[in-house]
Amino acid sequence: MGLQRSRVAPVSLGKKLKRIILNMLFPLAFWVLLALLFLGYYEMQYVQITRNVSISSKFSMDFKETIDLKMYYYTVGSKQQTTLPISDVEDAIKLADSLRQTTYRKESTRTLQNILEYCDNLEKKMYMIKNTKDYDSRQVQLENNIYVLTKLIQGKIIDYIYYEAGYMASLEKKMANNIRMVILLAVLFVCGTILFLLYYGLRFSKSVTVPIGELCKNINLVGGGEFTLPQINSDYVEIAQLNSGIQKMSKQISQLLKSAKEEEELQHKTQLQLLQAQINPHFLYNTLDTIVWLVESGQYEEAVNMLTNLSVFFRTMLSKGKDIITLGEEIMHTNSYLDIQKVRYQDILEYSIDIPEELKGVKVPKLTIQPLAENALYHGVKEKRGMSTISITGEVKGEDILLTVTDNGIGMQPDKLEAIKNALLHSERIGFGLSAVHERVKLYYGNSYGITINSEYGKGTTVQVRVPEKIEHLS
Repeated sequence: MGLQRSRVAPVSLGKKLKRIILNMLFPLAFWVLLALLFLGYYEMQYVQITRNVSISSKFSMDFKETIDLKMYYYTVGSKQQTTLPISDVEDAIKLADSLRQTTYRKESTRTLQNILEYCDNLEKKMYMIKNTKDYDSRQVQLENNIYVLTKLIQGKIIDYIYYEAGYMASLEKKMANNIRMVILLAVLFVCGTILFLLYYGLRFSKSVTVPIGELCKNINLVGGGEFTLPQINSDYVEIAQLNSGIQKMSKQISQLLKSAKEEEELQHKTQLQLLQAQINPHFLYNTLDTIVWLVESGQYEEAVNMLTNLSVFFRTMLSKGKDIITLGEEIMHTNSYLDIQKVRYQDILEYSIDIPEELKGVKVPKLTIQPLAENALYHGVKEKRGMSTISITGEVKGEDILLTVTDNGIGMQPDKLEAIKNALLHSERIGFGLSAVHERVKLYYGNSYGITINSEYGKGTTVQVRVPEKIEHLS
């Protein structure tokens, strides 16, 4: 809770100090003047830092969103954006330059310099896109240059706000120490005057130091990452303004961090949803060719079965737009896929699926098992001469569920296996199957979950997906 007191009309510290001066002797007036100088100096510092934070907060998430959208329209040749958004970058440069005029901390100055360098580099990359005619090359430059630089600029602005807030905390501590020192010396002089002046001085000191101490605590909370601050009541306008500024600053920082996190998660989720929506056209073409062949050869029942499996495959692929389905639906999807492939690869493919009934109501991200079965077929079974088997199992391990896809295909060489493990560890792209499943499971459940892989050349490969045992059965 903040400092509680009866509410009166707020007054400035200047007027309060003038009243004290009128009741003090000249030696005490000297110390009061010194206190005013200290307060004026620190107030100037606070106003400057508050201004910097306020201005930098205006440089919000709109910058990245605006530049990214305009550059996207420009690269695709949309009529909505026929020129490079250089003016937006120039505005950002002017803002950073204005902040640099009133910024003296080393970390903050270096951050502003980084922003200016990134903005300059951003302009160069824009002109590079302008001078590139090939559409694919422009899209690659947009992803690898423009989007990366706007994200870096946005991150540096947040860093700048963080550094300025940290400096404000240190300034608060220094201010509190100096104020206490001045007040202590004033009290020593008051001891030589009448008791009334002693009481008056002590009362004044308490009315200043207590809310300032509360402000120090609030700044320390902001520095520690806590942005929900207690309100501080004060009879003084300056302290009330500082409190208001700190409260506003903490809310803006919290909103910026929250928005940055939400945008990052949304972008990641969108990318994964686009990945999972991909369908291998060769699979569809080959399946339709096989159905035509079955019909032409008079194998109508087999053709009907294959069409049924294809229908089930696409129905579960779409899942009414849902990204989360039951494990039973995922198994149905995988089973239809393997049934289709078994017609084409009947000489080399056998498979089995053993998932306990009590786990089939568990909800998992769509396309958790089928891409792994596809990997096992194309990179394990097909590479080996002779019959091979793909085995899919599920079991409860402690508080987790372990889904395993095993094949006795060709397996992997040690160097390839190590490269895949490193790619999974560092979230690097290694193709649709493994990386999409691994990243999506981590996104939904955290970094402690995902894929592990083991393989031995000539013997086969085992891929395991670990998810938490949050069993949510269909109603």
